[in-house]
Amino acid sequence: MSKILVTGGAGFIGYHLSEKLSCDINNQLVIADNLARGQMDEAFKMLISKPNVRFEQVDLTSLESMGKIWEYYDQIYHLAAIIGVKHCMNHPDLVLRVNLLSTLNIVELAKENHVRKIVFSSTCETYASGFEYGVVKVPTLEDTPLMVSDIGNPRLSYAVSKIAGEQIIIFNSLNNYDYAIVRYHNIYGQRMGYAHVIPEVLKRIYLKETPFKLYGANQTRSFCHVYDGVDETISVMNSLNTNGQVIHVGNDSEEILIKDLVLRIFEILHVDLPVKDVPAPIGSVNRRCPNINKLRRLTGVSPKVPLQMGLDLTVKWYWNQIKEGKVWE
Repeated sequence: MSKILVTGGAGFIGYHLSEKLSCDINNQLVIADNLARGQMDEAFKMLISKPNVRFEQVDLTSLESMGKIWEYYDQIYHLAAIIGVKHCMNHPDLVLRVNLLSTLNIVELAKENHVRKIVFSSTCETYASGFEYGVVKVPTLEDTPLMVSDIGNPRLSYAVSKIAGEQIIIFNSLNNYDYAIVRYHNIYGQRMGYAHVIPEVLKRIYLKETPFKLYGANQTRSFCHVYDGVDETISVMNSLNTNGQVIHVGNDSEEILIKDLVLRIFEILHVDLPVKDVPAPIGSVNRRCPNINKLRRLTGVSPKVPLQMGLDLTVKWYWNQIKEGKVWE
């Protein structure tokens, strides 16, 4: 039997990860979330009602609050963080405080309770500044240099918090715990929130935006459905080969133009709106695709969900949510 802690378990990836882990009755799962953004919907209520799942509403920036989860775990998936461009632009100080302090506190929990292994959730945003200076090649390898192009740019506060978070995990690990760092690349799927491109597109389709604005139409992304993201993350945790490694979690097989992505969504919904190309948001990179050969080599796992199948699942789920007036931040 494995005792597992998932922080941020009411969020997007955290919920799907927790759901998958809970299906193994040999797992004793503890979910920690402050519910600032996570959703206490019917699906999450069903998850935490399972006999092998315990939910604790916890402020991970407070050691006092963390007393509710201060115990031994075989594994910790640390996913809790403030994300999103809007939050970074409006409250970069809060992004840094929450993301760094929560990681420092998780490390202290791990050291004091002799936790076996931590998987830390990082991001491809750590490469964002490198695109400006031409140091990032695509498909992108894990050994690509990380940098901050403008220390005064609030948009970079999330990337900075993750770069520093990786160092916190690494430098505290010696003789304390095993670790692996996963850098997520364009994970999408049900429950991801309207700050992401696919649900944001769906919301504008529902509102019949005319002409429909294609932001960064000729930019490309390689999207990874959350089911694959979860399987890859669990494989990283469970493999001894990944200890002490930084590993990309994503899908490198179906890179797509943003305009083609939008047209596929139009086809799924049987809509036909006139479109207009408009510039991409400032700071948006032209191309993003991970090299996941290291993941394949160390874990033997590869993504399985084709983009069309993942889009069908995601679009139909969100379309029903929108029609019911439910908004997922």
